[in-house]
Amino acid sequence: MGLGTRRGGCGRRGGDMVSALILLAAGIAVPGQGPAGGRGVVKRPGRGPLPPVAITAGVPVCVALFAATGIDPATVVALLTAGLVVSWRLKRGRTSRVTRAQTTVLAGFLGLCIGNLRAGAPMADAMDHALAHTTGSTGSAGPTTVALTAAARRVRSGGSGAAVLIDAPTMDLQRLGTIWEVSERHGIPLVRLLDQLKHRLEAQERHRQASAAQLQGPQATAVILALLPLAGVLMGTAMGADPIGFLTGGGVGGILLITGVLLSAAGFILTEKILEGASPT
Repeated sequence: MGLGTRRGGCGRRGGDMVSALILLAAGIAVPGQGPAGGRGVVKRPGRGPLPPVAITAGVPVCVALFAATGIDPATVVALLTAGLVVSWRLKRGRTSRVTRAQTTVLAGFLGLCIGNLRAGAPMADAMDHALAHTTGSTGSAGPTTVALTAAARRVRSGGSGAAVLIDAPTMDLQRLGTIWEVSERHGIPLVRLLDQLKHRLEAQERHRQASAAQLQGPQATAVILALLPLAGVLMGTAMGADPIGFLTGGGVGGILLITGVLLSAAGFILTEKILEGASPT
């Protein structure tokens, strides 16, 4: 009777534990709401992922809350580790999408600007026309559009737009500012240099897409291997065992839980780093 009561209590505690783990993992993993359209709009205060200071300050609070509910500390450590890894992966994916979107914006701007320059329009008019159509097609004012608008405004006032772009936050804009400055200094036709930069951006994007298609298999394998221990736990539960109660009950189970989560997280991060090295930058 005592054994049955213990198993029942352990099962109920395991169910409550799963619910608590899922809720905390969702709170850690879900990033802050990004800009509308997902096009890399300039971040505003109070938006986006939590800063490291807030995350660090929230860890003791979460630990205290779990301690108050009687959950084993090993479970808290394992959950926080898994949540931080998921949050890290989502943030990397969002950063990659923003970078690609800004590259697309710059390539479209260069195409329109080149066409206007070849038609005989001055640089300021060509930039204004290209910016109007680029902003209208993307529906956003990301950092690339902001920098190009500032450069066009500087040209309108008689200054150097190249100097504005050289101080821009992205490497592609800095390249654009450099070739613009070289054109002004040495008298090289700017249209030819802009055309070369546009072709370079397009070739880089094609190479990125081809690499991403080839890396889909390894990425899927990395995710499956990271989730494989969870599948084993679910299979053991379906067979009538109580792996959740054992892993979250402290002692040897807690040590095994932390070790397994850390190994899975390390393997997933290492695989992501290797795949990142195989992708074009």
